[in-house]
Amino acid sequence: MSTPKAKGNRYNPAHIPIVLGESNHYARAMINEVLRNLGFTRVYSAANATEVLEAINVWQPRVLILENLLPDLQGTELVFRMRREDIVPDRGIPVIMVTGDPRLETVKQARMAGVDEFAAKPISHATIKERLDEVLMRPRPFIEGKNYVGPCRRRKRNLDYKGSLKRLSDPLDATDQLVDRAFNENMLIQCADRLSALAKSIDPRDRGAVRTLYNTAHEANDIAKKIEDDALEMATLCIARYIEGVGASGALQSQVITAHMNAIRMLLSHTGTAASERFEIAQGLQKIVQRKLREAA
Repeated sequence: MSTPKAKGNRYNPAHIPIVLGESNHYARAMINEVLRNLGFTRVYSAANATEVLEAINVWQPRVLILENLLPDLQGTELVFRMRREDIVPDRGIPVIMVTGDPRLETVKQARMAGVDEFAAKPISHATIKERLDEVLMRPRPFIEGKNYVGPCRRRKRNLDYKGSLKRLSDPLDATDQLVDRAFNENMLIQCADRLSALAKSIDPRDRGAVRTLYNTAHEANDIAKKIEDDALEMATLCIARYIEGVGASGALQSQVITAHMNAIRMLLSHTGTAASERFEIAQGLQKIVQRKLREAA
């Protein structure tokens, strides 16, 4: 059982129905907007696992984009059931899992449940397009084994491929590591400057301005990933999560954003500092964001 392949390795996004399962209203709106900017106009949203199953059975999508942390059922558990039980029309529907909890344990659970692709929040246009191209243009065979049901977990090694890794078993080619660090660090500084300027002038009730702030934070996180600096990646991810979690409430605090930008500049200027010290800075930001998210809940 498998989803039909896109003919000639091409597809028209306007003809591809997608179900988006995301409980956070603000995150759902963000991902929906990204999809529509990419030309996917047939997007059907769901806020929990029950609504996801209903939407799949009604709209019969080509792809499911699913947050792991749903209120009524873990996303990995939902995918596990979809792969093994007759609760959806096509048990082989491609699943792209998105989550703000990108730990290795979560990735492994998603992989064993039968998830096709995995992406950590915040998610950019490029990331979503890359994952959609993967499942629509290069679908993998659907495997039904004794201990595993889902897409084939073997991926052909392509030494010319320079994109990001999709699975834990993918090879880390030397070409992926050849990054112009100085260029990306300069780009990250520019992002930090833009975020600081936006934070000083933003009206927290202006959803358009908050969205611009979020997109800029997302861009900063993408750049940090290219630099391959764990502390910077954690710091930029923290500010994106803060904007995503608090932005819809109109309670954004410019000083929180400014503190993050100052910390990012400090990390950039102290790359030779011990990794443990740099992680302490990033973890301090993480604690601030967790506290602010609790206060906004």
